This record gives sequence, structure tokens and C-alpha cells, in this order.
Amino acid sequence: MKRVLLLLIAIISFNFSCWSQPDYTIITFKSKVPAYKRSKPNLKNLKITKSEIKNIITLLGSSFYSESEIDDMTQKTWLTFIDPKQFDYVFKDIAIRTTPNWNKKNVRGKIVVEPNPFLAQWTLASGETSYFKKAFSMILSYYKLMKYSDDAQSAKVALGKLLYTKEMNFRPAKVKDWTNPYLESANQVLAKKGLTALITNGFYDFFVCEADKKDELTALFKKMDWKFITP
Repeated sequence: MKRVLLLLIAIISFNFSCWSQPDYTIITFKSKVPAYKRSKPNLKNLKITKSEIKNIITLLGSSFYSESEIDDMTQKTWLTFIDPKQFDYVFKDIAIRTTPNWNKKNVRGKIVVEPNPFLAQWTLASGETSYFKKAFSMILSYYKLMKYSDDAQSAKVALGKLLYTKEMNFRPAKVKDWTNPYLESANQVLAKKGLTALITNGFYDFFVCEADKKDELTALFKKMDWKFITP
């Protein structure tokens, strides 16, 4: 049954390929993780259901993705939860593009990438809860529904990549700006469109959604011990 499910996921993924394959000839795969975990995440520590994961993706992405695409994204997210190693193997093209440096050269002019991004995150995670949140944020970021920004300039760049805001104009980031104050000013622009930006309390994952969906989304994310607030 498991093999059949993975095959179905692979077929769905093949039919839903929006980005071209990375050029592996210019990438060096090297992990900084001494040894990967052999165990898989324990789903007993996951307080949210698969259908609720789909609800989150739907609330964030139904204006941009079809029902079948949302199903595909849900399947991928769930696979990262139950078997990060298998996800890295089956969906390597997606996995490596969730890492910030997947197409950036280092000081030596080389592109060096973690070969198993989700397994590495699971290995380094303090537990299931922190891993589930990180894995979900990586998937949502790949589909341009969530971003991470720890300063105002990167927040402005991220807003230019999120699907809701990629065509919108926001003020320049000031030298002494931080993420939260910048998103607070961005919300003045977003409010005119019936949108709002929410950010994790104490961290820097954020997303933009329709304002009337904010409460439902925050309630669902709370089931993952993930608190989002209006900056």
C-alpha cells in the first residue's frame, strides 16, 4: 500500500511540474550533518490532521492553485511528515530548491547543497513539533505561500515573491528597519486590497492571506503549536 501511495504521489507530481529541473552538473552535494537520523517522525506527536493541512493550503492558495494541485501539495507535505528520507529521494528536484542556497555560488564559486534537505532538518530538529513546522514552511515557501525574513530588506524581497503580493509596490526598507515594523507598514497597503500579513510570534516565518480568512488560519496553525500574529 505504501509503495502504491508513493507511486501515485510521483505520478501527480509529474503532471504538476511548474518549474524546470535544476542543473545538477553545476551542483556539489555535501552534507554538514555528521549522521542522519535512522528513525522517522512519530505522527502521534502531530496534533493536526491531514485534512486540516489541506485546509491551510486551500485558505492560502486557492486563488492561485486548482483543487488537484492543492491535493498534490497536501500529499507532498504529508510525505515530508511521515518519511523525510523518502521525500528527499522521490522529490529531489523540489527538496533541494527549498534550501536558500540551492542556486547560489559560495566564495569559491561553487554551488554546494545539502543532498537531503528534509532528512537533515529532521535530524537537526529538537523534536517532531519543530520539524513539522519547518517542513511545512519549506513546502509553503516553495509554492510561494510563505516566506522567512529576519530583516526588513529581505521582507521586501519576499513580498515580491509571494503570490498575493508579487505585483504590489511597498515602500523601501529603511536601514534600521526590522521585519515586524516593515510588515506593519506593508499591512497598510495590504488592507486596501482586503489582505493582511501575519508573522510567527518571536520568529520570522510570515504569509499573506485574505483578511477574512485570518482567524481560521491562525486557529489551524495553532494546532501545530505555531502562533501567528498581526505585526
